[in-house]
Amino acid sequence: MPIQQPKLSYTAIRNYAERWSWQEHGETRQGINVPPHATHVKQVPYYVKYVTAKGILESGLVITLKVFPEEHQRMIQFVKSGEIRRIRDYLIIEIDGHRFVTH
Repeated sequence: MPIQQPKLSYTAIRNYAERWSWQEHGETRQGINVPPHATHVKQVPYYVKYVTAKGILESGLVITLKVFPEEHQRMIQFVKSGEIRRIRDYLIIEIDGHRFVTH
């Protein structure tokens, strides 16, 4: 019998796609919500695999620039090329090895 991989709902994408790194009390920390007294704040890039609206499978190391929650979309920028795209949350297949279910 094949091993089933755990699957997550696309509503949990924020926990994987909007991570930040910062310095706090001399330690480097990562998370979603950055405290106001944190220093050296920067986004943590993540590997994403998604399907475009035309049905093409794309993947790469990206950071999230902007989120459109009412449309379930996010604007991403590829780290290597600097290209900016707008992707739909429900077409994301995988983020950093975590697979998502879109229903």
